[in-house]
This record gives sequence, structure tokens and C-alpha cells, in this order.
Amino acid sequence: MKKNENILLTRDYISIGIFSLIYFVIAFVIGGIAQMTPVTFPFMPMIVALFAGSVFMLYTAKIPKRGSLSILGILAGILLFVTGMFWMMSVFFVLFGFIADFICSTGNFKSFRKNLLAYCIFALSPMGAYIPMVIMPAQFDEFMRRKGDVSSFEGIINAIRGNWWIIPLMILGTIICAVIGGFIGKKLLKKHFEKVGII
Repeated sequence: MKKNENILLTRDYISIGIFSLIYFVIAFVIGGIAQMTPVTFPFMPMIVALFAGSVFMLYTAKIPKRGSLSILGILAGILLFVTGMFWMMSVFFVLFGFIADFICSTGNFKSFRKNLLAYCIFALSPMGAYIPMVIMPAQFDEFMRRKGDVSSFEGIINAIRGNWWIIPLMILGTIICAVIGGFIGKKLLKKHFEKVGII
């Protein structure tokens, strides 16, 4: 990739805005629905990873420039923060956005394997809503109390907190769903991937 081709231009920022919006709509709507009941609550990261894979893959194909995924992560972090989500989730989106950006750039955004690895990392960002339950329970409980009556979720929160294997299992499940989502994206966007040279 030539140096001047790796610079984000005005049209790239427009594309970032459009595809970020699409990603947010899918992730937030599906994630919001998944978090509405105690039964589906712990599956939110996996469900989002599965359904957002195609959008992420199209994003990297349409805007194959360093900085694009960092911006996606920053925008997601800001949006989550202003909508009242636990702060660690915002931090994860920003951090994993930079990491995903770096991974994709090492393959010039042309390597499907590296793009998929980047997505597996980025897809773990929603875990920022669950890990605090274990590592900072007092702060998380206070956060939940400020959100209102969440007594129906106390059982699943305590289960996550009291069983060490649940968080690792959620991470593994999210990675598996991200891989599946990425391959679904590759299948759906096969002709476009071939056109832009992603292998």
C-alpha cells in the first residue's frame, strides 16, 4: 500500500461515519435486546459478535486505512459513555479499536486472517460490561443501583461473580461467535473481497 493511499481523506471520514452508524445500530439494538432478560444477559457479547461480523468485515474492506478502526473504537467508547454504560466498556472499545487497527495494518487490510483476528479482539469489547462484576464488585454494584431496580438481575450477576469459569467461558464463546460472524461476512461479501484483493 502506497503511503498516500494510507491517509484518511474526507470521503474516508464520511464512510467511517456511515459504517460506524450501521455497526452501532446493529450492536446496540441486538445488544440491548440481549441484555433485557437475565437469561440472555450473559450472551450479549456472543450475540453481538455473531451479527456484527459482516459489518466489521465490510468496514475493513471499504476503509482499508490505518486509523479507521481506532476511530470506530473511539466513537463507540464515547457513545457508550454518554449513554451511561459502565466506564470499562468504553475503555475496552477504545483500547481494542487501536489493537485491531494495528493488526489489520500489518496485513495492509488485505489479509482475511489478520482482519478476522482483529475482529476477534474488537468483539471482546463488550466484556467491559461483565469483567467489573468480578474485579470491582463494589463499584459495579453501586453503578447498578444508580440505574434503578435491577433486582431481577441479581441472580445472574452473583452467578457470574461466584463462578470463576464463567468469564473465561464468555470470552471463549465470544471469540468463537466472532470467527463464525467473520466467515459469514466473508461468504456474503465474497465478490467484493475478491475485487479489493482480500485473501
